[in-house]
Amino acid sequence: KTEPVRSQLHLERNRLVLTCMAEGSWPLEFKWIHNNTELTRFSLEYRYLIPSLDRSHAGFYRCIVRNRVGALLQRRTEVQVAFMGSFEEGERNQSVSQGEGAVVPAPRIRSFPQPQVTWYKDGHKIPPTSRIAITLDNTLVILSTVAPDAGRYYVQAVNDKNGENKTSQPITLSVESPADPIAPTIIISPRNTSVVTGTSEVTMECVANARPLIKLSISWRKNGVLVSSGLSDYNRRLTILSPVVSDAGYYECEAVLRSSSVPSVSAGAYLHVLEPPQFIKEPDKHITAEMEKVVDIPCQARGVPQPDIVWYKDALPIDPVKTPRYRVLVGGSLQVNGLLPDDTGMFQCFARNMAGEVQTNTYLAVTSIAPNITAGPSDSTVIDGMSVILHCETSGAPRPAITWQKGERVLASGSVQLPRFTLLESGSLLISPSHISDAGTYTCMASNSRGIDEASADLIVWARTRITTPPQDLSVIKGTKAVMTCGVTHDPSVIIRHFWEKDGSVINVQSVPRMQLSADGTLHISQTWSGDIGTYTCRVTSVGGNDSRSAHLRVRQLPHAPENPTAVLSKSEKRAIDLAWAKSFDGNSPLIRYILEVSENNAPWAILQANIEPESTAVTVNGLIPARSYQFRLCAVNDVGKGQFSKETERVSLPEEPPSASPQNVITSGRTNQSIMIQWQPPQESHQNGILRGYIVRYRLTGLPVDYQIKNISSPDVTTLLLEDLIIWTNYEIEVAAYNGAGLGVFSHKVTEWTLQGVPTIAPGNVKAEAVNSTAIRFTWNAPNPQFINGINQGYKVSGWGEAAEALVVTTEKRARPQPTSRPLVPQKHVQPRQVLLSWEPGSDGLSPVRYYTVQLRELPDKNWTVHSASVNHEAASYIVSRLKPFTSYQFRIKATNDIGDSEYSEESEAITTLQDGKDSTKYRIFFVNSFASAAELSKHKRYEIRMSVYNTVGEGPTSPPQEVFVGEAAPPQNVAIQSATATQLDVTWDPPPVNAQNGDIQGYKIYFWEFQRKNGTERLRTLFMPEAGVKLKNLTGYTNYMISVAAFNAAGDGPRSSPTRGRTQQAAPSAPSFIHFSELTTTSVNVSWGEPTFPNGIIEGYRLIYEPLTPVEGVSKTVTVDVKGSGPLWLKLRDLADGVTYHFRIRAKTFIYGPEVEANITTGPGEGTPGPPGEPFITRYSSALTIHWASGDPGRAPISRYVIEARPSDEGLWDILIKDIPKDATSHTFNMDILKQGVSYDFRVIGVNDYGYGSPSLPSPSISAQKVAPFYEEWWFLVVVALVGLIFILLLVFILIIRGQSKKYAKKTESGESTYVYILQPGYGTDLKSRHLNQIKINFFGSLLSRSPPRPSPGSLHYSDEDLSTKYNDLIPAESSSLTEKTSEKSDSQSEHGAPPPQHSTLYRPPSSLAPGSRAPIAGFSSFV
Repeated sequence: KTEPVRSQLHLERNRLVLTCMAEGSWPLEFKWIHNNTELTRFSLEYRYLIPSLDRSHAGFYRCIVRNRVGALLQRRTEVQVAFMGSFEEGERNQSVSQGEGAVVPAPRIRSFPQPQVTWYKDGHKIPPTSRIAITLDNTLVILSTVAPDAGRYYVQAVNDKNGENKTSQPITLSVESPADPIAPTIIISPRNTSVVTGTSEVTMECVANARPLIKLSISWRKNGVLVSSGLSDYNRRLTILSPVVSDAGYYECEAVLRSSSVPSVSAGAYLHVLEPPQFIKEPDKHITAEMEKVVDIPCQARGVPQPDIVWYKDALPIDPVKTPRYRVLVGGSLQVNGLLPDDTGMFQCFARNMAGEVQTNTYLAVTSIAPNITAGPSDSTVIDGMSVILHCETSGAPRPAITWQKGERVLASGSVQLPRFTLLESGSLLISPSHISDAGTYTCMASNSRGIDEASADLIVWARTRITTPPQDLSVIKGTKAVMTCGVTHDPSVIIRHFWEKDGSVINVQSVPRMQLSADGTLHISQTWSGDIGTYTCRVTSVGGNDSRSAHLRVRQLPHAPENPTAVLSKSEKRAIDLAWAKSFDGNSPLIRYILEVSENNAPWAILQANIEPESTAVTVNGLIPARSYQFRLCAVNDVGKGQFSKETERVSLPEEPPSASPQNVITSGRTNQSIMIQWQPPQESHQNGILRGYIVRYRLTGLPVDYQIKNISSPDVTTLLLEDLIIWTNYEIEVAAYNGAGLGVFSHKVTEWTLQGVPTIAPGNVKAEAVNSTAIRFTWNAPNPQFINGINQGYKVSGWGEAAEALVVTTEKRARPQPTSRPLVPQKHVQPRQVLLSWEPGSDGLSPVRYYTVQLRELPDKNWTVHSASVNHEAASYIVSRLKPFTSYQFRIKATNDIGDSEYSEESEAITTLQDGKDSTKYRIFFVNSFASAAELSKHKRYEIRMSVYNTVGEGPTSPPQEVFVGEAAPPQNVAIQSATATQLDVTWDPPPVNAQNGDIQGYKIYFWEFQRKNGTERLRTLFMPEAGVKLKNLTGYTNYMISVAAFNAAGDGPRSSPTRGRTQQAAPSAPSFIHFSELTTTSVNVSWGEPTFPNGIIEGYRLIYEPLTPVEGVSKTVTVDVKGSGPLWLKLRDLADGVTYHFRIRAKTFIYGPEVEANITTGPGEGTPGPPGEPFITRYSSALTIHWASGDPGRAPISRYVIEARPSDEGLWDILIKDIPKDATSHTFNMDILKQGVSYDFRVIGVNDYGYGSPSLPSPSISAQKVAPFYEEWWFLVVVALVGLIFILLLVFILIIRGQSKKYAKKTESGESTYVYILQPGYGTDLKSRHLNQIKINFFGSLLSRSPPRPSPGSLHYSDEDLSTKYNDLIPAESSSLTEKTSEKSDSQSEHGAPPPQHSTLYRPPSSLAPGSRAPIAGFSSFV
């Protein structure tokens, strides 16, 4: 074999392959050892791989190789790993006295090999000089220090193997005050050194210091002889090239201060030159010896120092103490006495010293023993693919060679190796893996120089049982079916068995109805749920092999609701709420998103965000509206669907903010020359940011630097303001802002408006008149001061007096007459017998306001145009032309008039014919003296023409032009409609009153509203000062019916109200339940009742009861939530409480959302002053009844008023009251078992009650089954006995009847003369007596036999009633009645027929307890003979 190198150096993270080269008979097996620790076991692998080297892999490696002949140790090799760490020291300070030597050790650093070190001072490299030395261990020595030597020193270390370099922290050297001349001193002394021959060189070192340094001299001696060669570095170093053994000795250095009487100093050290071991005598490679002989195996070596000899046999050290037959002779040879066959093997001799090791080996063969197979192969069965070993253990000397054959084919031997067939060191044959074709007869042949031995065996190979269709990872939705396959292939001759495991536990399919196992091994799981989640393993067992495969089943379901949602006002953002929640169970399927819903001001839930990231547990909701309350809830969505919503967060209200928008539609109009009317609408509701408290109106003169004047309107319902006491004909700028509890909002855009013009207060000045000619006069004047015109100067009027007087109008602007209107239109639907509705569109006003319109008409076909009215309002676009003739054709035209003059007439309208009408007009005359009058007794819905004249005693003067007056009746707004907007708002709309019933311009509306059937106490008024047809009524009560009536008003006053219309606000959160009450409080149960909310605010859908202990019970604080559906009953029986614990109860009602809670605490019994526990009860049983007995206990602070009995199923059910109101003096109580569930075992306990409440319960009674015991007369044996007795009576009766029949014969006189006495039975006496007696017997029997009494009442009519019995207590049967009734038996037909009364003793005996339900009553007649 080839020995490895003694050492090898590699870099960290490199790949290293160690190879063990060996020769010998096959098979060869290898094992690796690191620092005397086994790394591997024996195997055919001759290499050892280290994928990535690190420092821990450094050390000595050795391999052991073996075959059937023996084993050998390979020479070890040292693996070195190059690395470099960091400097281990930080900054340090060092001082030295001037003139002395400064010894500065290099900072410590871990590195292999030792790094090359370079010293630096203040950034400059330090080379060795006569005054500076760098020692072999990289110590910096500064001799005869001076002040300039002070400074910062550091080193740079370089690992020349891996290329890394590191720089140390600085070392600060300070040089202190000068010292006197210094005698020679050796600072760095020589060190004892060992070196191996063959090394290139070795260096001894000696550093000395003195002052003055220039006179210092160093010399070397070896064993006292002066050395003159190999000196360097100012004689501080002595180098010996290629050292040999003769170079070893004592080396001494001497430091002398020349020209000085100061004595010299010296120091020395030994140099040892080592020589590796070398064999001077080795054994032959093969030694043969006979048994029981003595053999010497030579081995001698030399070296410096003398090597130690160590012997190994088959890679194991030989211990002569344990094996006395082995003895190491002087010089190192091994002597073996009394050879045995086991001494055959490989012997190794190792020679070792500090310079290394060498080894030699030999094979010792002990001869003269023929081969013998001590343990041959046996018939075996193996599964295809598995390994099998055919054994063949042998003995013999020399050790026999093994050959394995199958038929004539050699499979394995010392020189032959086929794939899959391995000859083991023991001689056995390993077949791995086996194939079906490997079946057959195998022969082991052992041979040596003395002979041959062989043995054979048969091998059977089965096809391996394998799972070919393994189960696959499966994900199903909860409630669906999961199918997990497990298909198998196997040898036909073997029987297989399937079984399944879940998470390592065997599944018993027969005990789980939801699971089925098919014949092919498929597992079917129906109605999957979360308990089915896990890893399922199909295991198949057979003699042909076992196999198993696993798969994971995941059951997906809807995700659970997010937990603990909280909502708080955001601290970082305005108008925002921070929402947080905790993730809950995801339904075993990754969440896709969250859905966030919001309820604003108790409005219905609406989706706010539909795609919240599934990883989120918090979100900030922005853009909310101040002064509104918000409530949130979330649900999670996975691939199965949308889960349930979380519980709602607490409602969070945003604080009010000043309105963020100005009032809308600010309109101004000059009402008089000193007033302006302002109208507006509230800001949009979304910008009100709270409940409006009122408005601020500010105004000032336009364009002037004057302060604003302020008007505060403190009612939010007032949206008009009349500014008064203003300046005539002055332009004002006006702004309006709303305010709420948080402050003033935004002012509206400036609106400018003029007060109306006033009459000029000063006449033109310097008026002059000058005759121009005989017919003309020129007038001149000065214009008045503009500030006194109080308006726009329209012109001047010049008047003259006389019969032909005229007025001259002089304008100051270039104005024109107005343009004519459009062609008038008369819709046919507005044509009546005496009037029509005329409409038009105005033309241009000619830069001068239109003052009025003139309407002309003419009758067709030939009449001329006449003025119907010359005072039509200038703002009108329609006009009712009245006083027309019925069934007459007309045409109409219109002209406009401004201050300049008249327009042209419009185009003529189309011809219109009025309708027919036969009514006549009536004329009235009214006389009055004052300047006003009223006309009565006029007709409604008529238009009257009024002319005025003045009269005196002489007579009546001329009449005035006619004035039209319509006598009408105001109508209310039409089609009032109500729309429910929210829980606190109704939107009301309407149509204005009919035009002909408005009686003027509508200025606004008044809305009256009140709660239905509570008008007197709740009526309120909302006034609109603009003719709008709708209003939003806010701040109403949720889910409340309101009646609403609307009235219009104009300058003349209010019109009539519309008929009340009913509307209802939407549902809102209900108020808290009105009360919470506790009753029947025991140690473990309580009845909780509560009252309906004072304000339901909707339809109550149910209630939520939450209770929890104030302090943990046995370390657990459990919160229980119970949802009660519907509006009743308003109570609940709770039976899972712990005794002596205070519970906190919360109840709230729900419409479409939950309202606030009512809270209360209650402490379970026993309370202070309540009775103590009664004595332990015991029970006696009857056929269908139980009697509980107990002894009285401590009554407490008040006498016991009653007892109650509690029951529970024995299998850890909950206690519940079974019977209450047991008299206070009782110590036992009997009840029917019908109130219990048949076949269930119960425990019972007794509780005393006094005025302080329920006391401590007694100890539980022994368990007893509620199973009835049938009475004896229902047993089969009793019925058989009764039947037999009845049969005997029947036979006896027949016999008696036959005997009685013979008595009808009478006596006759004999021929012997003997007298014969004849007894004549009188009718109705003797014969009748017998007949009646017989009839009586027949009646008694047949009447009883033929008539069956009605069935006796079963105990099913005996029931227990307890209205407080909890419906949760499923083991107690609710009952209806507590009376025992029995139907009266009717008489049989035979009894009625014969008129005989039934025997008094024919009634059955009735035991104290009733018959069991469904039991059969005995035949009534049988009891007559008992």
